Amino acid sequence: MSEKNEKADEMGAAPHDITCDVVIVGCGVAGLYCALNLPSTLSVVMLAKTTVDECDSMLAQGGICVQHDDADYAPFFEDTLRAGHYENRCESVDLMIRASRSIISDLVKRGVDFERDQAGNLRYTREGAHSRPRICFHGDITGDEITSTLLARVRELPNVRILEHTCMDDILVAQKEAQVSAGVTTKNEAAAQGEADAAAQNATNVENHDCAPLVTAASATQRDVKSHQPQTGCCGILAHTADGAQLCIFAGQTLWACGGIGGTYPRSTNFPSLTGDACAIAARHGIALEHMGYVQIHPTSLYSTRPGRAFLISESCRGEGAVLLDANGNRFTDELQPRDVVSAAIYRQMAAEGTDFVRLSFANMPKDEITGHFGNIYKRCLEDGFDITREPIPVVPAQHYFMGGVRVDRNSATDMPGLYAAGETSCNGVHGKNRLASNSLLESLVFAQRAAWDMCRKLGVKAPIAQTYPEQPCGADAQAYKRLCAEAERKTHESATQGEPQTAAQTYPQTCVQTAAHTRPQTCTQNAVHDRPLTCAQNGGQSATPTEPRDAGQPGPQTAVQTCPQNPSPSDIDRTASSKEVVCA
Repeated sequence: MSEKNEKADEMGAAPHDITCDVVIVGCGVAGLYCALNLPSTLSVVMLAKTTVDECDSMLAQGGICVQHDDADYAPFFEDTLRAGHYENRCESVDLMIRASRSIISDLVKRGVDFERDQAGNLRYTREGAHSRPRICFHGDITGDEITSTLLARVRELPNVRILEHTCMDDILVAQKEAQVSAGVTTKNEAAAQGEADAAAQNATNVENHDCAPLVTAASATQRDVKSHQPQTGCCGILAHTADGAQLCIFAGQTLWACGGIGGTYPRSTNFPSLTGDACAIAARHGIALEHMGYVQIHPTSLYSTRPGRAFLISESCRGEGAVLLDANGNRFTDELQPRDVVSAAIYRQMAAEGTDFVRLSFANMPKDEITGHFGNIYKRCLEDGFDITREPIPVVPAQHYFMGGVRVDRNSATDMPGLYAAGETSCNGVHGKNRLASNSLLESLVFAQRAAWDMCRKLGVKAPIAQTYPEQPCGADAQAYKRLCAEAERKTHESATQGEPQTAAQTYPQTCVQTAAHTRPQTCTQNAVHDRPLTCAQNGGQSATPTEPRDAGQPGPQTAVQTCPQNPSPSDIDRTASSKEVVCA
């Protein structure tokens, strides 16, 4: 641990105030990249609810999307819209795509090691619902590679302090009259009131524990934006350390980058510490939320009867040729459809067979591709007794991603001055109703950078990295943008009047989940699934133990796999595409 972080940990040992220019809640890629895009003249404090490596960014396997070349703007845009059921916010999709080349170039400069071909050009892989390969990757641990590299770069910054095992309880809010809203502590009152208030709030939360299915909590239209516009500004956060000490962190600008809601589900690929803390606090303060019912169910997690976080089997496995099989060894769906469609197909197949899982076969994939590209998955499956080079593995859908969250604008600003949100915590509209595979890392980085740029403008300082793409699309991109926005509006109108086919977001068996939409806010000492209070370091959502698989459902020996005519061939993987940055002049 660096000297500055040792000092930061010492600072968190007792109740006190901290003053900084920017406070960032969360140490995933969004939080880290925001810090890296702020000048060294600004003092920055970052909080990790548990440890810095317990963030979902570390778990991303498949890769990170990028606009492959100039001609890929419209196809990339359309793939994102189609996966999102055309409920995406078009301006956000546009910004993400046009920023993607500069983001990848900057990651490479900072030391991220993406796979390359013999000529030194970026290799691209493909996942479900992508019309072409456009995903940069590092084996099957891309998130670990990007997050670890960014964390190493942040640790080198003398102006950044990282406080681990430090949990956000609330935001500090100042009104125009230099006073604060009810229930929020002032700087002078913080030391005396903070600890008692937090304890009282936690006791109230447990006593009034209220669980409701996430989907039913949202409105019928899934548009949960509140009309209330806060007349106050955020001036930092109230937090506590692992030993219960209270911290009042006063900052000119605050970023929420503290992840999603997977810890509130009994079966999720997320870390259990991710319990929607920012959404709960936003609801309490009247800060706009959006699409609170849009939860993505990933089609393939490794089936296990053990409790704990579900292990993800990357969608890029299917992009490279792995196929789904029923109990008789037959394919039953097109594996490269959007995630919600594939998950729904799996649930139907499980119901028809009376089994707890289906099977994923790697028989069409060369062994060196399995042990090389998917080495981490291969090793983990061996630990569970499955050799994916010889036999199919049991897989089952699991909660994976939250498309909703705290509503933000194109600069990641919430409707409370001084408060930003990025990553899975936020809803900037990029993903619509269902996220396109490997768009999450890119979206997090693009909009974390834009948050940093906007903070710099507000604080009157120069950002260390200048924007290299225009705010609006131009040329052929502008024409495609206009066409695709009109298409999205038409599709959304059609779905509203005719209704859409049911997908896994609606069919997934819901657990008792507390939402920020209409229940009391949840702190890190309260678990949304169980009635007993938990500490920050405890498991906030252990997996339910399914029944043992029936004999008929056990995966058998690897057999020849039937072809599926409607499945796009993964054979068009581009091994030689250029990594040259694309910037609209």
